[in-house]
Amino acid sequence: MELDLTPKPAFYLRVSTTEQAQDGFGLAAQRVKCNAMLTLKGWPAAVEYSDEGISGTKDESERPGLAALLAAINSGAVSVVIVAALDRIGRSTALVLRMVERLETGGADLVSCKESLDTSTASGRFVLRMFASLAELERDNIADRTTGGRNERGKIDGEKGGRVPYGYRRTLAGLVVEAQEAATVRDIFAQHKAGASLRTIAGSLNNAGITSARGAQWYASTVREVLGNEAQYRGGLRGESNQPWPAILEEPKE
Repeated sequence: MELDLTPKPAFYLRVSTTEQAQDGFGLAAQRVKCNAMLTLKGWPAAVEYSDEGISGTKDESERPGLAALLAAINSGAVSVVIVAALDRIGRSTALVLRMVERLETGGADLVSCKESLDTSTASGRFVLRMFASLAELERDNIADRTTGGRNERGKIDGEKGGRVPYGYRRTLAGLVVEAQEAATVRDIFAQHKAGASLRTIAGSLNNAGITSARGAQWYASTVREVLGNEAQYRGGLRGESNQPWPAILEEPKE
């Protein structure tokens, strides 16, 4: 028995109410473009799936039409999807690529009228790989800019994000000492100086009803973590900056 390789086309149409009102790129206009491509390809009649009044930033969980299309692809009822433009699938390159991957996994190709993209052809697959590479490059550039900006700020005031040591709070005004936690820090260092073990210190804090930085019980490991921050508690410099940590512990007397 020979396999039926006849394309099983489907249209996917999407429009938000704003787009329909402003630029006339409504469902009817998209349908005309998709039908013209269908005729050009010489393919049989297509099944239509659509989402009206739904943003292209949402995935299939919030687009019933797209969800139904993906289900039809997975069942083998659709082997090629025609769209008027790639932004009908999604408003971001990342979302478009994710949806195209879903189509490929289900064994369906994608044809976009506006971009003249056809993933059933070698050139179409090449263009898609270019899109993917450009999207990855943009993600890397954003990450580099974010990291670079954070590092530059870190050189000025030591602020590079992340969790601060127990005893401090990050506020809009900057880093401040949390009074109750600071008192606990001083108690931990005093007990440690007196020779108490880490486990004994943890037990005393738990018995007093004092919680750790994560709102949980104290353990030897969390006590050790506090003791390991002595340089910060004594007003050491923050990272690569010239700004000191607000001191919680007094400098040891000579």
